[in-house]
Amino acid sequence: MRFIEYAQKMETIKYLVQHKRTGTPAELAQKLGLSERTILRMIQQLKESGFPVHYNRFRFSYEEEIN
Repeated sequence: MRFIEYAQKMETIKYLVQHKRTGTPAELAQKLGLSERTILRMIQQLKESGFPVHYNRFRFSYEEEIN
């Protein structure tokens, strides 16, 4: 995947997280045409860069952490 594509997918993930529309990692992977492992890696990179994201097991979706 080229850098531009990667950056666009990261922005898409951030948008979906902010709107609580990611679904499970498998569903998100299918939406973006990526592997589930790649999704998990990208979510980890978002966390490491300071983006407040966590997985809500009741909604089955990633969402922003509320401080």
